[in-house]
Amino acid sequence: MRTQNVIIEEALLLRQKAEKLLKIKQTKTGLPFSEADTLKLIHELQVHEIELELTNEELLLANKKINDLAKEKYKELYDFAPSGYLTLSHEGEIIELNFVAADLLGKERSPLICKRFDSFVSANTRSTFNLFLQDIYSSNKKISCEVILNKEGNRPICVNIDGVADKVNDFYLLTLIDISERKQAELDLL
Repeated sequence: MRTQNVIIEEALLLRQKAEKLLKIKQTKTGLPFSEADTLKLIHELQVHEIELELTNEELLLANKKINDLAKEKYKELYDFAPSGYLTLSHEGEIIELNFVAADLLGKERSPLICKRFDSFVSANTRSTFNLFLQDIYSSNKKISCEVILNKEGNRPICVNIDGVADKVNDFYLLTLIDISERKQAELDLL
């Protein structure tokens, strides 16, 4: 497949060649091109224009294919990352989450969409979490907090949450890491 730049260069060369032939013919004969020569040049330019259009379509399709592949790879990386990833609306509803985040909440992923995340945060740490969201939104930097999640069917787990606000799209991007074992080790040392 030829690149668009190569085709554009070929079109320019063809145009220069046509202009050069026109000058030579006019210089030698003092007469303009014959109607047949003019039609031949017009035909060549039209063919080349069609080639450019087809190549442009090929490039657009290739670009779409690359973008789709990149999105698919990103989705795989997101879904199977070792940390939990959540996107929350400004109101605290779950917009998107990966498998680890769903596992940390003790549920399947799809039923969690549109649920309020703070409903999974223990009553003891809910105020910490709400203050955390306010701090994220008022600052332009990454902020962290530790909260306890009530995991359905299991004992609560302690998680570290790192978050940033996307003010353009009005949502929060959070990363969750289970630190229950570390917290237990700290308690054991005490």
